[in-house]
Amino acid sequence: MNLIERIHKDGSSHDHTHDGTTHSHNAPFWVRHYDKIVGLVTMGRANKIHRDTLSLVNLQAGDVVLDAGCGTGKLILEAEKNVGHLGTAVGLDVEPAMIAQAKQKASKTGSHATFAVASIDDIPYPDNHFDVVFNSLVYHHLNETQKREGFKEVLRVLKPNGRLIVVDLNPTRRTLATSLPGHNQLAQEDHVRHEAAEQMKQVGFSKVKVGTHPYKQLSYAIGEKA
Repeated sequence: MNLIERIHKDGSSHDHTHDGTTHSHNAPFWVRHYDKIVGLVTMGRANKIHRDTLSLVNLQAGDVVLDAGCGTGKLILEAEKNVGHLGTAVGLDVEPAMIAQAKQKASKTGSHATFAVASIDDIPYPDNHFDVVFNSLVYHHLNETQKREGFKEVLRVLKPNGRLIVVDLNPTRRTLATSLPGHNQLAQEDHVRHEAAEQMKQVGFSKVKVGTHPYKQLSYAIGEKA
């Protein structure tokens, strides 16, 4: 089995502890080595890509921000630097081992960001809570129901005039990521600019705009809660 096959090997059989958490050594290969894989795919530019994503939404000191699908927490930890001590940074992910890594990062850096296991279509926060919600490199993993219900949930938890930003692969630029097994569909259509933008409008987002991310291999869509 080569590296690429191991990255996308089905991890559905990994073991869980009796308390519902996942030990990192039992997590799928791609989860245990996620940061290394991202570093490889982006040729070491992951941190810059996160900063470029943040530049698209112009975070303010005191903002309350959420990354729905935070992985190991790098984007939301970078966002925390922008919102400052008056702000709040939250990361959610469906993979317990990802959340465990994110918490470890936060602890090592003295971050006050919080992380929890949860899905974009069931966000454990009240209405009108966040100023900005990120959904970065997660959209292509969601099924149709998760996309539709997830955007409804994001709209619910956003404050009036709050924004959702969706970032995912731009198929007009061939990358290692679009060559991975299971990613062939990403080479056929720019799902962010077309599908995601339309779904955002359908659930009630306004002022939806799309474009090419500063990292040209990505596209983005940004919508606002009226």
